[in-house]
Order: sequence, then structure tokens, then C-alpha cells
Amino acid sequence: MEPARGDDISKPAGPPSPGEESGRGDDRPQFGRVVAFTAKLSVEHSYPRHAGVLRFSSVVANEGEAYDPGTGIFTCPRRGVYHFAAHMSVYGRAQCAISKNGEVLVTLYHTTLPNKCSQVASVGSVVRLDEGDRVWVDLWGGDRNDFFATCDNDCAFVGFYLG
Repeated sequence: MEPARGDDISKPAGPPSPGEESGRGDDRPQFGRVVAFTAKLSVEHSYPRHAGVLRFSSVVANEGEAYDPGTGIFTCPRRGVYHFAAHMSVYGRAQCAISKNGEVLVTLYHTTLPNKCSQVASVGSVVRLDEGDRVWVDLWGGDRNDFFATCDNDCAFVGFYLG
């Protein structure tokens, strides 16, 4: 629907008045409640040899404070649909997954070409979460963790609320 002549379209529409239907229910986004993070693998955590959660301890942004750089785990603060991605610098063989509550959502597998150049592999997913659900990058362990970070190569774990 086009705005009527004279309508002030420079201001966002406010919330519906009491009794007015919004058509969106109680899941309507609330301004000021942004949930979004970007965290990077620190250089000292390059080439991990463990299985389990990969800790991205260098936080670029953490709106809503739902990502814990101490554990590497995102804990959902509100029900809704979220997007998560892992962008990984690889030099060798690498395999990991984005997991939700211990269940694999999507996996990443990469082997460097014979000329041994470093490359970036990425994986992402949209997922519905309930409050308290946990999401992380899960390493498969052993000789499949050739992920690395340097001053000019990053591995990043990113997530944000869509609605």
C-alpha cells in the first residue's frame, strides 16, 4: 500500500495501539533487543587437536551478550529464527560442524589442493531456536583440524537473530 500524500514516511511506524491487531503475534522483534555476534579464532588456538567445541575467543561484536567467548557457545536468549555461519581458513585437512544442543545442523569438510595453498571454507544454516538452546562449532578431532588464524587470515563464527 502506497503512503497517502502528506504521510510522514521518514518515521518508522510505531507499535500497534492497545487492541489493534499487528498481524505478527507476540514474536514481533523488539527494538533495542538485537542479538548478533562475530567471534574469531585467536592465533594461539590455531591447529587445534581436540574434538568438541571450538572456542572463538576474539570477539568483534556481541550484541545481546549471547555468545560466550570463554566456552565458544551461543546460548539463545529468545525464541525465533537465527542464522549461523562458520568461515574457516584451512591449510591441510579440516572437518567441523555447526551443532545445536549436540545435534549436527550442517557440516564442513575441506582438503587443501596439492600445491598446499591456504583456502577458506564456509558453512551456514538458518535454524529455529527456543530460549536456552545452545549452538557452537564442533570439531571432529584428530588430524582433521587444520584451521588456523594469523594477522591476515581469520576463522570466524557468526550468528544473528532474524525474527
